[in-house]
Amino acid sequence: MKLGIFAKTFPGDIDENMAAVAAAGIRAVQYNLSIAGIGTVPEQAPPAVLTRIAGASAKHGVELAAISGTFNITHPDPAVRHAGITRFPVLAAAADELGVSVITLRSGSRHPQDMWQHHPDNSTPEAWEDSRTSLQQLAVIAETTGVKAAFEPEHTNVVSTAELARTMLDEVRSDRLKIVFDAANLLDAADLSARTIGAVIDRALDLLGPDLALAHAKELVVSREQVAPGEGVLPWQHIIDKLTVVNYIGAVVMHGLPPSGVPIAVETLAPLIDTETGAPPNNRSV
Repeated sequence: MKLGIFAKTFPGDIDENMAAVAAAGIRAVQYNLSIAGIGTVPEQAPPAVLTRIAGASAKHGVELAAISGTFNITHPDPAVRHAGITRFPVLAAAADELGVSVITLRSGSRHPQDMWQHHPDNSTPEAWEDSRTSLQQLAVIAETTGVKAAFEPEHTNVVSTAELARTMLDEVRSDRLKIVFDAANLLDAADLSARTIGAVIDRALDLLGPDLALAHAKELVVSREQVAPGEGVLPWQHIIDKLTVVNYIGAVVMHGLPPSGVPIAVETLAPLIDTETGAPPNNRSV
């Protein structure tokens, strides 16, 4: 495993951003093309922009472990869903050009303004069908470029639990559709007892470990405010140990923290992760 971070945690243009990551002692990122000014899921990805990203990655010794591809795949307006799916081949081709094997997704929300907000209709059969259809289409696109499309089960989205994520994988049945694991997004802040936290983590990785493409490291407190790993309730040693048990060898990507929290996050997680072994995060065998 290798410690990584959302590149968007830091400001700056392509080179400045990558330099800030390296200066923090972090050697892997989940990238977002919005840093380059072309949008997360762009209509076009100019070759010159991709060359600059690849150059900055090489210059600063920061691997591109994954790339963000989030849009609301279960938006109540079919036109919004269609627009994102139509642009996705551009992102998949860009990821392939950059040597990035994992594109991250969400299962979506019926909330019309914010895909990270819960909506009562998320639990309807219609929402499930729309989410599944979108994931099926994105998996087909991923197959054409060899990348993996990895969605994250999250309490505010249609696929809100590890059990539902397992069901979705089994229904879509594509070897290009994978999982992003983030313990914080699977837990109910109303019950953060050590016993419950451990049980949820273990159950999720037991169910989803064989299909895990990326691990996120977001800290959790009752208020769900942004804090650094090490400042909340999550048992990081247990999480890393369980990732090891399921043979995960990719990046552990920190996010949901302010730039000022990066030093304590690195101090907390770096000693738990062996950065000298395992395949690099953008290795196609992950």
